[in-house]
Amino acid sequence: MGNLTFNTIDVETANADPSSICQIGIVHIRGGQIKGKVSVLVNPEAVFNDFNVRLHGIDQDTISDMETFLRLVPRLRRILEGTVLASHTGFDRMALDGAMARYGFAPLRVTWLDSAVIARRAWPEKYNRRRGWGLASIAGDLGITFRHHDALEDARAAGEIVLRACQHTGLDIDGWLSES
Repeated sequence: MGNLTFNTIDVETANADPSSICQIGIVHIRGGQIKGKVSVLVNPEAVFNDFNVRLHGIDQDTISDMETFLRLVPRLRRILEGTVLASHTGFDRMALDGAMARYGFAPLRVTWLDSAVIARRAWPEKYNRRRGWGLASIAGDLGITFRHHDALEDARAAGEIVLRACQHTGLDIDGWLSES
């Protein structure tokens, strides 16, 4: 198959503000294989909401000594800019763009793919208006096991969904980009 090189990303947030990123997970996929993983806890410089803490288990004590998003921007630019970056739904893109703007930075220069959109197009009979296309639902249907609401695990699951969709449809990353 053609181009199967891309990155996936997922974030967890401290509260309802998408820019309150407290964890970033990135998976590097090269030639259809996971070749690297990055998981970073982030001090969001924001108050943690109890709902979010229950969801992902990250709280103020967990991140008190961690770097802020501001300090991570150069690293994110170095490893992601100029690449294809997939996330499951637009939330992670919105969160990253919001956090970048919060600190006065332009958005990351990446080419975005949405693994939820890809799944809906690869399996339209399964994922349509009547049936959800959440990460856990699609991953479960495809037999992908992961620990939901851990940013690295969610990023890995999103990457595996994209790879399964490529295998199922015969489209590679360039094909999905032209479909977008």
